Amino acid sequence: MFIEKLLKRNWETPIIPRKWLRFLYRSEILESNSDVLLPFEIDFFGMKYSGNINNVIDFHCFFYGAFEKGQLFFWNDIASRLYHNKGIFIDIGANVGQHSIYMSKRASTVHAFEPYETVRKKITEKIELNHLTNIVVHNVGIGHTSELLPFYKPTGANLGIGTFVENQQNTDNQSDYQLPVVSGDDYFNRQHIDKVDMIKIDVEGFEKNVMIGLNQTIQKNRPVIVFELGLELDCSFSSHSEIIDHFPSDYMFFMFDIWDKLGNKNKRKDGIFRKKGIYKLVPFHFDNVKEQTDVVAFPGEQFKKLFKIVPTIFHLVHTSD
Repeated sequence: MFIEKLLKRNWETPIIPRKWLRFLYRSEILESNSDVLLPFEIDFFGMKYSGNINNVIDFHCFFYGAFEKGQLFFWNDIASRLYHNKGIFIDIGANVGQHSIYMSKRASTVHAFEPYETVRKKITEKIELNHLTNIVVHNVGIGHTSELLPFYKPTGANLGIGTFVENQQNTDNQSDYQLPVVSGDDYFNRQHIDKVDMIKIDVEGFEKNVMIGLNQTIQKNRPVIVFELGLELDCSFSSHSEIIDHFPSDYMFFMFDIWDKLGNKNKRKDGIFRKKGIYKLVPFHFDNVKEQTDVVAFPGEQFKKLFKIVPTIFHLVHTSD
């Protein structure tokens, strides 16, 4: 508590540069799940980002410039090289809005889906702060049917782990209310979302339900998709063949190269990916990973087009914006 007070005082009137103390802020504020409020506003790729240091995503944005910077830079390269920054980006599980805000300058329209009001408000704040007009915020989750589902609020300092999936291993994961989930294809039709180029799906184990619900949209548009793959969940994908079966023909699957030979995360590679934004794509196979990972799904024709533009697609290094 004493150190927390000192860090809070230093945050409000910095005597020692905040970034010099990031490890203390991590251990005493972030990892201790402290309720101490340390708000900030920083430059975020030419825009403004407002946040609070006691949230995991915000912590990374303040100290490292972004959360999972490598994935943001991947989307930058896809948006610019394949769609000339005029594509449609779908952010399913938008959370506090980092991806949506970033992609607002790299897409003609961003559709951000976030049913959890606590974090959805933070998207709206960032939109207003930056006077953005091309982000449409949807207060629903995407699934394969329209219904109200129990929502399990995030626990601890990571506001990004709220979910519609009950995790039996987490006894703190409690649901005391329900949130709306809509049938993806039906909702897209009603909202006249007729063109889809890029989809990011991060919904804490509910990804397969999202893809089932958007089956017709994916079949019609053949977008580039990045989805989080959770393991050992009853509702998630259970095999490589099951993933293939949920995609149109001629899709190719990759993952970001942050793994060792045993299928576990390599700390050095993961650090370079998250903090510096340097990423490398390697072929994905379900049996080769033991931990949660992000899968990159390319329609064959788009991968071939990208490979012609960037022959080093398997080792792209993002150097500037």
